[in-house]
Amino acid sequence: MSEGDLIYLDNAATTFPKPEAVYRAADAFYRAYGGNAGRGANPLADKCAQLVDETRVLLAEWLSAPAPEQVILTPSATVALNMAILGADLRPGDAVYVTPFEHNAVLRPVEHLRRTRDVRVEEIPFDRRTWACDFSRLTAAFQANPPALVCVTQASNVCGLMPPVVEIARLAKAANPRAVVVVDSAQTAGLYPLPLGDGLLDALVFSGHKSLYGPYGIAGLVLASDWRPAPILFGGTGTFSESVAMPDQLPSAYEPGSPNVWAVAGLKAALEWLRETGREAIVSHTLELTQALRDQLSRIPGMNVYAPPQDAPWCGILAFNVEDIPPQALETALGARGIAVRAGLHCAPWAHRWLGTLAEGGAVRVSGGWFNSEEHIAALMGALAW
Repeated sequence: MSEGDLIYLDNAATTFPKPEAVYRAADAFYRAYGGNAGRGANPLADKCAQLVDETRVLLAEWLSAPAPEQVILTPSATVALNMAILGADLRPGDAVYVTPFEHNAVLRPVEHLRRTRDVRVEEIPFDRRTWACDFSRLTAAFQANPPALVCVTQASNVCGLMPPVVEIARLAKAANPRAVVVVDSAQTAGLYPLPLGDGLLDALVFSGHKSLYGPYGIAGLVLASDWRPAPILFGGTGTFSESVAMPDQLPSAYEPGSPNVWAVAGLKAALEWLRETGREAIVSHTLELTQALRDQLSRIPGMNVYAPPQDAPWCGILAFNVEDIPPQALETALGARGIAVRAGLHCAPWAHRWLGTLAEGGAVRVSGGWFNSEEHIAALMGALAW
């Protein structure tokens, strides 16, 4: 089977294919650039430094960041989340609140803090019938145990539910104005804009290779308020090299090591493509396809579909199981027919616990994207027909 024959419906893992401009930029980088940004004043270093600066500006515009220097580049969203969570300077007894839909990139650093700093980990309540956040219970919890840190995914990577980030943040700040609010926007960065710069959200994490349609190896952290995490990474920045202390200036304070300028080049091309294509077009196309899929799957006997109710905020990711068929077996069978999905726990065990799929090894996830079509959805439904 050639790649051209593959029907790819695993865009929550990484978007594929990438826009053609991303391939061209990635190929051209080592042929025309290839220097080390910020390391010297030679032409290649200057050219790469300019490329990084231009990409940072595009990111700030796409994400509505307060300023380009508040966009911190990292090798992955996992690294960015660790920087925000482990840099929150928590103390024993501090309350950390997370939704039941968080990825292990959030849950594992939080668990590390529970074990090493004796913080209290609390789950933000959601109604299992409506899938809505239970604000009355959450308000009571915040009053009883004011939050020091709140981690909220903008969209579940398992079922696509989009928690009410802004409302949760407002309640957290009302209970404790010094509470740090961190948003994991890996699945949705920029497609569903959030208010950054008014102090409500402190940090937003994005991933270059998912909803930004860029390559692996580039992600980041938007420092969206006056809050600054304590650095957890140290090293050369190409600036203030006379000092063995990390510089205080942004973004250098959080960007030790040589940047992955090859990935930056691909991300810049992706951001230019995103701006040209338009977030509304991408969102509406993806939702149109996946809403049709949700409706069709729900009509199949023995099919359990895990997606929010019709009136709940949703980014289009869904999961399903078929009675008496292990999800991994179904993924393998679909793969044999040239359809790429993903089965398992999707690095989000709490989400599967909340959905009731943990004991059966998770579920089969389907996640569409810009390059999917109605024919792809029809092919999936045809493969599932029995």
